[in-house]
Amino acid sequence: MIVAKKAKRNKKLGFVIVGMLVCIAYCFAQNNWIEIDYLKIELNNLPLELSGLKIAHVSDVHLPKNASTLEKLIEKVNRQNPDIIVITGDIIDRSTDITTSELARLAKGLSRITTTFTVTGNHEFDNGHVGEWKRVLTRNGVIVLDNKIYIYEKNGESVAFIGLQDGYEYCPGNFKDIHLTENMPRILLAHRPELFETYSSHSNSINPHLVFSGHAHGGQFRIPFTGQGIIAPDQGFFPKYTSGIYFSNSVYMVVSRGLGNSIIPIRINNRPHLPIVELRRLN
Repeated sequence: MIVAKKAKRNKKLGFVIVGMLVCIAYCFAQNNWIEIDYLKIELNNLPLELSGLKIAHVSDVHLPKNASTLEKLIEKVNRQNPDIIVITGDIIDRSTDITTSELARLAKGLSRITTTFTVTGNHEFDNGHVGEWKRVLTRNGVIVLDNKIYIYEKNGESVAFIGLQDGYEYCPGNFKDIHLTENMPRILLAHRPELFETYSSHSNSINPHLVFSGHAHGGQFRIPFTGQGIIAPDQGFFPKYTSGIYFSNSVYMVVSRGLGNSIIPIRINNRPHLPIVELRRLN
């Protein structure tokens, strides 16, 4: 009888230990195992010569609270062989010491792969050293597009990349440095997805055709089988824009769940996210 009770207790303890190990492994994977998300978007004004243009979307790395390691992140991006890399803010955390951070190493690693654009997020400004942040990125090959436009050319055709500085409303008057032709594809980098309606509320001659955003961290905790996030900054509970593709007024938006953590240090059912977007001409 005593032996049977002891065996029963050991069996229960074994189940508890296995359960704990499974939970630890799951939490580790959810916070360190980067998910590569392959997306295709069709634009009717994309020149045929640019059909197949591939864009890697990096967002919310929150150095030094990044998922995985910088080496693995850079390697994963490199393996996708993108034409362009876009970074939509919060590369650093508000508490990051820029002088000792790995910002320069990340910037150099990505810009060596291909043309890399970025804009500020709220953490860059909360950090209080946004000027130094811009200098570090620029010195290491990343193009900072805050309220600027860059005309990217390939195969004799052009795409306009527009960068919105965090804290600014999307307003065409902020981008007076270059006149854009109406038919040129326009891609907007803007940190905050909750402002999607303001990005897509202008006339078709002014609206971007595609927006890249981050900030929401996928809702931090996602309800299984529903794709619904629980809470996101500036959207509150059960946020609308957290991950993947959205569409409004002929404008697409791609939202990354991010590659790091900030205030809430853990993700559940919400792996770090690296969208790879392939643009196609809509025939």
